[in-house]
Amino acid sequence: MARKSRKKNIYKRLFFWLLFINSLFLIYFISQKPKWASSLEFKLKSLFSEVNIPKGNYTYGIDVSEYQGVINWKKISKQNSNYVVGFTLIRATAGKNHRDRFYTSNWREAKKINLLRGAYHYYRPNENSNEQAQNFIANVKLEPGDLPPVLDVEQLSKIQTTKSLKVGINNWLKLVENHFGIKPILYTGTHFYRDNLKNLDDYPIWIANYNQIKNPLPEKDWIMWQFTDEGIVDGISGPVDLDLFRGNQKDLNKYLLK
Repeated sequence: MARKSRKKNIYKRLFFWLLFINSLFLIYFISQKPKWASSLEFKLKSLFSEVNIPKGNYTYGIDVSEYQGVINWKKISKQNSNYVVGFTLIRATAGKNHRDRFYTSNWREAKKINLLRGAYHYYRPNENSNEQAQNFIANVKLEPGDLPPVLDVEQLSKIQTTKSLKVGINNWLKLVENHFGIKPILYTGTHFYRDNLKNLDDYPIWIANYNQIKNPLPEKDWIMWQFTDEGIVDGISGPVDLDLFRGNQKDLNKYLLK
């Protein structure tokens, strides 16, 4: 009987130690969430939810940055059950000195699959607009057939007024327009535009709005709409922004660099 009790105690201790170690592993896994786990979580989530694709006379596209990681552009199919990918917008720079880590490879590989491409700059509102424009110009070489440059504006400044911010944004747009010889596109959200960027009417608008409404900015003739940030595209391991151009491919071609 004593021997059996000892064995039972050993098994109990072993069981509790294993339970303790498994608990530690589970806590670590949840807190760290390795990249493959995030990718798996996204794929499982995507099985139970479907992005509502706006229907109409649109040309669909994606926009990407270093946050998508390494993209297998050969797997990005232009044919999809819901839409045809007709263009891509690729982040090139941010602020006065940042170059997107995957810009060079994304830019090169998009051309290899004959996908219309454009480059965009993320505007940092607390940094000098001249330096930001020069950062974009120094890193981006556009060719005939490329989309116009894009300025992504999403935040207010902590060191200047909204009025001064608009002056800086306008300055960036003018400098880049003078360099490339084509009007840039201004990207922003519906509410941000209404609250802060009205009267920047000289530039085409690319608007972000995920509320699945028919017209994301009724008071402005926008040309592009980013309608979700949860798109699923072969060749990209996680979610990606989906966009549409207001018109067919022939209409889109009118905006390309000549």
